Amino acid sequence: MGEVRWGVIGNAKIGRDRLQPAIEASDNGRLVAVASRSGPVTYDALLERDDIDAVYIPLPNHLHVEWSRRALEAGKHVLCEKSITLSLAELEPLMDLRPDLILSEAFMVRFNPQWVKARELVQTGAIGEVRAINGQFSFYNVDPGNVRNQPNMGGGAILDIGCYPIFTTRFVLDAEPTKAASLIVEQPDFGTDILCSAIMDFPGDRHLNFTCSTQAQLHQRMVFQGTEGRLELKVPFNPYPGLQDPEIVLYPGAALGDAHGERIEVENLDQYRLQVESMNRAILGEEAWSIPRSDIMAQARAVEMVFNSRI
Repeated sequence: MGEVRWGVIGNAKIGRDRLQPAIEASDNGRLVAVASRSGPVTYDALLERDDIDAVYIPLPNHLHVEWSRRALEAGKHVLCEKSITLSLAELEPLMDLRPDLILSEAFMVRFNPQWVKARELVQTGAIGEVRAINGQFSFYNVDPGNVRNQPNMGGGAILDIGCYPIFTTRFVLDAEPTKAASLIVEQPDFGTDILCSAIMDFPGDRHLNFTCSTQAQLHQRMVFQGTEGRLELKVPFNPYPGLQDPEIVLYPGAALGDAHGERIEVENLDQYRLQVESMNRAILGEEAWSIPRSDIMAQARAVEMVFNSRI
């Protein structure tokens, strides 16, 4: 049995706290090197190494496409943090580059048992026909030096966290939005979007309505409302073993209130490790990689739709 040798380009907190431990704990994976701007291993030097098969890229958003391209050209599989691009135009050239290698946007939620279960419940009719999806994701950060508050680095609420309600709705419905309308507030000092409320229309007259903010109380929630019930994910994006359990509650029927909710049990597993292990198996040829690059383009198109539909 082989192993996948990983390198990390960048020393971001999510890499140190989540992905590097996930790689080290993963089946058939090993962390070989971490490159940083000021460390002994440079980004270019890491890509030149023969003992690295795959790279994880947690750099600021504006550097994602450039270093994903360089990594693919160097013959490395790529797991790149979201949002992978600032625009569709800059992403397009990556679509046909080294198609023999994996290029994946790091939406770890697609591997989380709670989202796999939520998708199953919705698609098998547990809440009837879906009519409305509501998402909320926010935190409070007014540090002017933080990359999330730097417009030239791809900061702002939509690219950082608004992408999650969009992605998970696409994942659960297995469909793409057709149109959108958004209200966006920009912080004058930062020049980034700090508040966005958007509505997106999906085929079958299904609506996603979400709000994201980088200057509001920490909160996250996703609700899928159908003709025969609703499904609530109370910690949809950041459950983590030992810190916060995932929680899915199914409210069947037409009763008001929350007393009739049925808690759906799901395993509390490290979604970052599951993501890495899925890539490991695909790289080693143990299973096919099921996520086409066209999914990256579809997500970027949906995000751009929100930016371009402000009213």
